[in-house]
Amino acid sequence: MTLVDFETARAARGLRIVWAEKIPSPWSQAALGLFDMKGFDYLLVPFRPFAQVVREQTGAINVPVVLFDDEPPRTGWAEILALAERLGGRVSLVPDDDDRAVRMYGLSHALMAEGGLGWSVRMLLTHASVTTGGREGWPAPVAAYLAPKYGYAADRVPAAHARAVRVLNLLARTLAEGEAAGHAYMLGPAPTALDVYAAVSLGVIVPLPHEMCPMPDVLRHAVATLDADVRAAVPPSLLRHRDLMYARHLRVPVRL
Repeated sequence: MTLVDFETARAARGLRIVWAEKIPSPWSQAALGLFDMKGFDYLLVPFRPFAQVVREQTGAINVPVVLFDDEPPRTGWAEILALAERLGGRVSLVPDDDDRAVRMYGLSHALMAEGGLGWSVRMLLTHASVTTGGREGWPAPVAAYLAPKYGYAADRVPAAHARAVRVLNLLARTLAEGEAAGHAYMLGPAPTALDVYAAVSLGVIVPLPHEMCPMPDVLRHAVATLDADVRAAVPPSLLRHRDLMYARHLRVPVRL
């Protein structure tokens, strides 16, 4: 991993990743985690200093943006995973068994897709900010930026709350099934992309300690004000799984 500016990355070949810096974005952290587990070298570009040129040159309005050689930019979690699997690396993160693979993609969608866990948590933190003048949830300028991007409206908040709790319960049941079969991971004896997505998604619900994830204090405060029901839906088993993933597989301290 080498930190560069966008123009350097655009002129290069190989793997380059534009990521959301200063915040533990599940989507950016997932992309970094996949390629780290596979053992790939890549150039890393912080988004904010180069946001305008990234949009102009790639057409992407969100991060992460993954570039590989002269291929079209990739921004969606599923297409980034597809690229990672195609490139190979030291591990496969998609099960060989079709039934487990389908289950992995379905559960990953519940975490990473529009309307999924990460999306719903951002909606809830935006609502907290809007309704408290920024005293809770995101700082007011962050909420103002994110609200239109996530289609914020007060009448969408109850559904986001229910979805977040439901997905966390689903993850907990999935992990319990794996543990009952004698496995440390969600779907078997080896980690898959689902384990990565589950671990990084907790970063904005129950944050890692500062020494493992040096999140700015203002954002750590924001996450601490997340709806208590959502935070309570994270059982100790999911936190143990998250700790296992960072101890064995994911980079620490987290690259923010």
